[in-house]
Amino acid sequence: MRLVIIGTGRMGQTLAQVSLEKGHIILAHVGRITSEVLQSINADAVIDFSHASQVLAILEVCLERRIPLITGTTGWYEHLTEFRQKAESVSTARWLWGGNFSRGIALLKVALRSLASVPWVQLPDWEAALVEVHHHRKKDAPSGTAVELSKVFPLTKAIYSMRIGEVVGEHKLLISGPGEEIEILHRAHDRRIFAEGALWAAEWLFQRTYFVGTFDEALSSGLDK
Repeated sequence: MRLVIIGTGRMGQTLAQVSLEKGHIILAHVGRITSEVLQSINADAVIDFSHASQVLAILEVCLERRIPLITGTTGWYEHLTEFRQKAESVSTARWLWGGNFSRGIALLKVALRSLASVPWVQLPDWEAALVEVHHHRKKDAPSGTAVELSKVFPLTKAIYSMRIGEVVGEHKLLISGPGEEIEILHRAHDRRIFAEGALWAAEWLFQRTYFVGTFDEALSSGLDK
């Protein structure tokens, strides 16, 4: 695929490296989008891991040019309803977004939704909490992924965050009852998993004629739809 990558941070750099290893062509790799770059975009897909302030401008150009867009940037979700309505009004829109492109996290959400269906009202002595650990450079706490997981599993009463060393990412759900407990853990060993997930999303979206939704929705929908 011919890709435009926006974002030159650690995620953008990893994405560029993995893209080349997998045989994709990078037409442009920039940090801050400019009007010149916006008007020259002519790719099979655009993958954005830059800054929340650029999301709308990038989305509008991709909608106009009918280019699939993968948005991995966070911090803009207060505008999600507005942006989604804008995309859904375009019959050729192909836009996919997510705060975490780990396919393992997506599978974890599936498991938690199943657990959430248990009649917990019959287990009043059981409680749940999330523990998330990331590298010391990560500023937000709790992580966006932890917040999403807590929404998937409403029994969660607290989220505990730790920032230490070079930990890529770890999310652990503890469910504790009288005399017993359950632990469900997802640990990311390498930042590459997020790049590989984003590339999977780009390849999947390129095959669609229309899609506006999340990474989780795409992953669970199947290639035959």
